[in-house]
Amino acid sequence: MNVLPDDLWLEVNRGQTVWEALQNEDVELEGDCGGLGKCGKCKVRILSSIGPPSQESVELLDEDELKQGIRLACRTEINEDTVVYVGESDPSLEYFQILKTGHRPLFHLNPLVDQRPVTLLSSHGDEGFSDLDRIKLAMGPDYEHMKASLHCLRTLPQMLQETQSRGAAVLHENCLMAWQNWAEVGRRYGLVFDLGTSTLVGKLISLTDGSEVAVISRLNGQMKYGSNVISRLQFVKEHSNGLDYLHDLLVRDMNLIIKRLLQVGGLDPNDIFVAVAAGNTTMQHLFLRLNPLGIAEALFAPVLTDGLTVKATDVGLRLHPEALLYMMPMKSGYIGGDLISVILASGVAEQEDEIALGLDLGTNGEIFLGNRKRLLTCSAAAGPALEGARISRGMIARAGAIEAVGFEGGHLDYQIIGNIKPKGICGSGLVDLVAALLHYNLMDHEGLIRPPDGRAANGPASRIINRSGVHNFVVASAEESYDRKPIYLTQRDVRELQLAKAAIAAGIKTLMDELGIRTEDIHRVYLAGALGNYVSPYSAMRIGLIPTLDLKIVTSLGNAASTGASMVLLSREYWQMANELIDLIEHVELSSRLDFNQYFIEEMDFPVEERLDIYREEVGDVMRVIRVDEVMTPNFPTVPSSMSVEKVSRLLRSSGHHGFPVLDENGRLFGVVTVADLEKPLRTGNADLPVGDVATKSPFVVHSDNTLI
Repeated sequence: MNVLPDDLWLEVNRGQTVWEALQNEDVELEGDCGGLGKCGKCKVRILSSIGPPSQESVELLDEDELKQGIRLACRTEINEDTVVYVGESDPSLEYFQILKTGHRPLFHLNPLVDQRPVTLLSSHGDEGFSDLDRIKLAMGPDYEHMKASLHCLRTLPQMLQETQSRGAAVLHENCLMAWQNWAEVGRRYGLVFDLGTSTLVGKLISLTDGSEVAVISRLNGQMKYGSNVISRLQFVKEHSNGLDYLHDLLVRDMNLIIKRLLQVGGLDPNDIFVAVAAGNTTMQHLFLRLNPLGIAEALFAPVLTDGLTVKATDVGLRLHPEALLYMMPMKSGYIGGDLISVILASGVAEQEDEIALGLDLGTNGEIFLGNRKRLLTCSAAAGPALEGARISRGMIARAGAIEAVGFEGGHLDYQIIGNIKPKGICGSGLVDLVAALLHYNLMDHEGLIRPPDGRAANGPASRIINRSGVHNFVVASAEESYDRKPIYLTQRDVRELQLAKAAIAAGIKTLMDELGIRTEDIHRVYLAGALGNYVSPYSAMRIGLIPTLDLKIVTSLGNAASTGASMVLLSREYWQMANELIDLIEHVELSSRLDFNQYFIEEMDFPVEERLDIYREEVGDVMRVIRVDEVMTPNFPTVPSSMSVEKVSRLLRSSGHHGFPVLDENGRLFGVVTVADLEKPLRTGNADLPVGDVATKSPFVVHSDNTLI
């Protein structure tokens, strides 16, 4: 149970009431009847999904309170993950549904930083020995080559005197990091961070038993400079101090998370000696203050892909001076430490026989397929639709967002984050809604919203309206919505979702071809990230986002980025495995794959389910009604066929494009050159070749008034 506004996390037994769960916590909760359901004063607001109110709640609360999700704490049982707001609501605060938890497999604890109680021998037996030698002798022959950090050596004489030679040695590999008081034996904790583009999650982890002591989240302060990594990269490119500024914003947020975690755990910054962070490649670069601009340019090269261990203070974290920060390894510019963490959490890297498909769904859909024998990854530019962006009333998962949709008894039924009137719709709600419209024949497999006919002009079909010659679906009327403005699903919204899901589905098919498998060869499907956790697997299959498989093999990993990072924190073996994964993984670059482009076109349609007897209008595929000039980039730069490969490569890097049209000496189209065409001459030292020698001749040509198919 998550208790707001303090962001307190409690482990609660199923069936326990909110009142019972809060009895031993420092949370003010009114009540005169001692939890008997008589006084009606122990009001709390349930922000997560909520069932019908108890009889006592109906009798003691008014109708408006019940609609707002207010319930009696003593009569509200907890049977699933629940978010509770205690006290008067602050209108300046807004509830964001940030995924913080995830499933972690069982494994042997062998944390990155260890602690050992040590009692030094009496001084008469070790005259002439240094303080460090005395500690080595007491710890035994395994530590005769142990080193110590400079900071530790500077404080060692005073600490040995204060502890009367009986204390705790804090160790990293074969190095003494600190000497602590005997009373601090067992106070072993580490931190884990999920560096999301939109949200940040921090966890305080016990290194003794692996438990999560506290979890804190907040929105990423960098969001004011764009909701995706491309806009952050553009900010860095356009501002001389952009990298430093975004780094400082991120570190400020992380230090606020650290402060709150330590408060909950009753700890001091000097108690923390190790942290692990995972994020996409751009976020990890910004955190380390590494120039990320190579990620945005051909050949999309980051500064670093190796796992890295640095002093936490070197990046600005307020922890013990000797505290270490482990940064997860990355595979490429768009396969970051977050997906490596997801792979660890899924267990696919330890699986010999079964083939697993994994997806971390967001603006970039990161995908893996295979097992430890062969593991493929790719990154599909899904666009922002799956996170609610570029949707007419789309929004991220915060209070007021419709997160789930269905039809009950022929009537539209939706679940809203925060239990208030709807403000818009987030990614999981969008997928659900389109799946429901397909299921009830209100949308055809080509993505066109179908107008109601004389046979079905009531129920859900009555919500289909004609606006300027295009049919839209009324999700919530003006009377039903939070801001008194109707919420529509427009035809353009459907198109945005089709583009996003087609990119993901095409990426999956490309990996399947590369691995030489069919859909039935996939034994496990893992969904990660916020959308992966909250989206209905059936809805995802119904719209063709993921292959149609047995629902029983689909598993949500929750916040797998932080789960994988916590596995690294708690096990040196997993840190080693994470770094070995970089060599095991084969990354498939989709931009150079013709089969990906073909699959992308094919996957624009929604799957046809014959049993639904879907009605088809003779209007053709959605792709047949989209003109080239609606989606093309006007005034696209060109290069002459005589320009050298090296110069074209530099131009690609500076522009961020994947390729250019090539013109001959008369200014006529000669061919097209892409990143894939340049790779071989650059690698073999033939960068002086004219680009005309490597360009693709006679490319397929379309005109602005052509449709996309």
